[in-house]
Amino acid sequence: MVRRMLPIMLFGFFLTSSALALVFRVDAVFEEVGGEIPLLDYPVGIAVDDAGGRVFVSDWGNNRVLVLEKTGKLLREIRNLKSPAGLALDREGRKLFVVEQKGNRVTVFDLETLSPQGNLKTKTPLSEPRGIWVAQDGTVYVADTGRSRIVVFGVQGEELFAFGREGMGDSEFYQPRGVAQDPQERIWVVDTLHHCVKVFDGKGNYLFRFGEGLNQPRYVGFFGDLAFLSDYRNHRILVYDLQGVLQGAIGEEEKLFSFPEGLWIDGEGKLWVADAGNNRIVRIDLGYLAHPEEYLKTLLAEGKDEEFFEVLGRLSPEVRRRPEIGRLLFEAYRRRGDLEALIAQAEELFLSDEEERSRWKRTLGELYAERGRILAGQGAFEEAKDFLLRSFRYGRLASLFSYLWVAFLGAGGEYLGILLLLVLLGVLLFVYFRLRAERERRWRRW
Repeated sequence: MVRRMLPIMLFGFFLTSSALALVFRVDAVFEEVGGEIPLLDYPVGIAVDDAGGRVFVSDWGNNRVLVLEKTGKLLREIRNLKSPAGLALDREGRKLFVVEQKGNRVTVFDLETLSPQGNLKTKTPLSEPRGIWVAQDGTVYVADTGRSRIVVFGVQGEELFAFGREGMGDSEFYQPRGVAQDPQERIWVVDTLHHCVKVFDGKGNYLFRFGEGLNQPRYVGFFGDLAFLSDYRNHRILVYDLQGVLQGAIGEEEKLFSFPEGLWIDGEGKLWVADAGNNRIVRIDLGYLAHPEEYLKTLLAEGKDEEFFEVLGRLSPEVRRRPEIGRLLFEAYRRRGDLEALIAQAEELFLSDEEERSRWKRTLGELYAERGRILAGQGAFEEAKDFLLRSFRYGRLASLFSYLWVAFLGAGGEYLGILLLLVLLGVLLFVYFRLRAERERRWRRW
C-alpha cells in the first residue's frame, strides 16, 4: 500500500460577495491502495464507519468495494460487484448498503462480517440506480437514476413508496444521482441533468429548488446545518446552508478535484471526497465544524485573527451563541481594540454566561467607564454621562465622581463659584471638627 500525503495547507477565500469564506485543510490523498489491483479506477461512493474506524470506497471501474483504515491501509475487498456506486451505512442495524448500478439492485451486507444479506425488495425493478441514504430511523432512500425517481424502503428492506418521474416539473427529475435527508428530515434530491437540487418533505411533496451555476451535480451530504454538494463538471465541492443559500466552495481555485463524485463527513469533521477523475480519495480537515472552540482557540494563540473571524463566520448562530465561543470572540475584539464590539459582546455574555456573570458585570463597569471618558474628551457630555452612570450601576463606584464632573463640565462651568464655596466649606468644617476633637482630648487629659 502506498499513500501520498499532501502538505497541510490552510485556505480561505470568497466565492461571491454573498458567500462566506470557507476555511479548509487538505491533509491526505489516497491514490494506491495495495492488493492485487493497487490502483483505483474511478471511485464513486464513500462511507465512513466512525465506530469501526473503517472507510468504504466503491471502486466503480474495478467492480469492487474497498474496506480501508482511516490511514488508507487496505483491510479487505468485496469483489465481483456490478459497477458499485452509492454507499450507505445503517449503524443501528449494522448494515452496509451497496448500490450496484449495472446490477440494477441494492445489495445489503452485514457491517461486521461483510457477508451479503440479500437485496432491497422493489415492486418495480431499479434501472441503473446511483445514490442511497439511510435515515436515523432506518428508512432507506434510493435514487433510481434510470427511472428518474426516488424509491423509499422500510427498515426490513421493503418498498414503501416512490416519488418523481422523468420530466421538467418541480416534482420531476432527469437522472438524479444523490439523495439525502437533512437535519429537518427533508429529502434533498440532486437532479443531475436538470443541474439543480430539489427539496421535498418526508412524504415526497415538493418544497423548493436551488442550484444556480451547477453543472451536473452528483451527491450531497450534511454536517450540522451545512450541506456539501459535489459539483461534478465544475470540479468543486459547494457548501450551502439548509435553505439552499451558497456559503462557499472547496477546491475550485486550487483545481483540487477532477469530476468529484461521492462524499462523506465523518465524526471528526473530515470530509472524504471520491475524486473520480483523478482516481483517488481526498481527505479534507473541516475540524472546526466538529470542535469549533478548540479550533478558534488555536487560531487566536497563533495570532491568525483574520482566519479566526473567517471560521467564526462559518459557524451556525447557535454555536456562535455558546458562552465558550463568546469568550474567545471577546478576546479577539480586545486584540483588535474594538471598544464598541467589546461592549456589545460583554453585554451578550452578561446575559448568556451564567457561570461568569459576575466577571462580565465588572468588565462592563470598566468598559462603560472607558467609553464615557472617551466621549467626555470628545465633548459629548450627555452620552458620556449615560455610560458613566451605567458604569456606576455595574459596580464601579469611581464612575460616580466622574459622572458628577462630566455633569459639571456639561453645564458649562457656571456653577464653579458654588462648587468652590462648597469645597471651602468642607475644608473649614473638617478643620473645625479636628480642632474640637483635639480640645476635648486635652480636656480629658486634665
